[in-house]
Amino acid sequence: MSNEMLILIGIASVFALLFIMIKGKVHPFLALGLVSIAVALSAGIPMSKVIPTLISGMGGTLGGVALIVGLGAMLGKIIEKSNGADVLASWLLEKFGEKRAPFALGITGFIFGIPVFVDVGFIVLIPIIFSVARRLGGNMLVYTLPIGLAMLAVHVFLPPHPGIVAGAQTLQADIGLVLAFGFLAALPAHLIGQMFIPFFTKNNHVKVSTSTDLIQHQKQLSHQTDGLPKFGTVLAMIVTPLILIMLGTVTATVLPKDNGIREIFSMVGSSPFALMFSVFLSSYVLGIRRGWKADKVEEVLNSALAPIAGIILITGAGGMFGKVLDASGVGKALADVLSSTGLPLLALAFILSALLRAAQGSATVATITTATIIMPAIAVEQYTGVQVALLTVAIGAGSMTLSHVNDSLFWVWTKFFNISVSEGLRTWTPLTTIYGTIGFLVTALIWSVI
Repeated sequence: MSNEMLILIGIASVFALLFIMIKGKVHPFLALGLVSIAVALSAGIPMSKVIPTLISGMGGTLGGVALIVGLGAMLGKIIEKSNGADVLASWLLEKFGEKRAPFALGITGFIFGIPVFVDVGFIVLIPIIFSVARRLGGNMLVYTLPIGLAMLAVHVFLPPHPGIVAGAQTLQADIGLVLAFGFLAALPAHLIGQMFIPFFTKNNHVKVSTSTDLIQHQKQLSHQTDGLPKFGTVLAMIVTPLILIMLGTVTATVLPKDNGIREIFSMVGSSPFALMFSVFLSSYVLGIRRGWKADKVEEVLNSALAPIAGIILITGAGGMFGKVLDASGVGKALADVLSSTGLPLLALAFILSALLRAAQGSATVATITTATIIMPAIAVEQYTGVQVALLTVAIGAGSMTLSHVNDSLFWVWTKFFNISVSEGLRTWTPLTTIYGTIGFLVTALIWSVI
């Protein structure tokens, strides 16, 4: 089959995927599976090999992703249930003062968002946002935008979040390098992006509302001060897996292969081990040592897994789609054409991810799909490990942009704070694009230097 026909099949499959998910309201997992089968049959893969190809793609992706996503969710749930989020916010407000409350909330979102999925983490921090807003008054957007955007930035740029992990897995990028470059992109995106918020809150105002339940929650916390975990303890639980992962990457880079320390950290510094160790550590430090019984720990850990089932299935389905594109030759044909356009692959990765994000709403699906499409081009050009990691981060940057009404977080953010859709589109949507663009520009700068 000609390259032109294969590319046509590939383009049609992407449009079909978006149409089924957006217009047909079909779950992304089912949509990806259906389109994968259609592509396989259209490209001439024998019927007897279609299902084995899907299974291979699903299994290969979930082998690396499911452990990281599941363990990351467990760690986040322990921090949530131990009131670690409240401790982080209270400490930062005390240190930064009331005038810099938005900045303090943004930093809280950035830190707390590292191990916690953005939708869940944002909901957990809602009482803190309301508490600060009621105390200081003014425009609710001033308090909600920094923390929501910060958590979204961490979600798209940093492991162990599913989109960037799946993208790294698809492109075979080193997770440690992705973590390092992702942080270098996410932090400026947050700090510089926050400077643009006043331009959008100036002409958009949302009244600070009150809630009896939230006031009661705040009173309960004030009575529990002596029993809350310390700020340093909560922070240590969050950074422990990140430090272990970074040590694994550093030792693998600077030490020879037969070095004993490198051998140890090849296991200890792997993402699944680092997260598993942190889950056990936080279970004891934030749970058992503070009075939790074994059944309480089990209940908390179990509650972390149900919400991520859909994410894991979507991630695996993205692997199916990628495997089919590769097996059918669509990916190679597309790579041949892309290589002749003259558009740098880094820019192409960002633009394609941004367009997919705008079309179907999920940052995770946008990242997985983009990584799948550009993977053959990476193999052909033989990019270095550093370049592949930067390409992964560029995809993450694109997936942050253009969040609007087809994004679940958009609705969480607007509904909880009584923000109208039009106000959300005038503030949240352009700011997500600004944050993502800043992250991409930082990534492009690192690319040009390295």
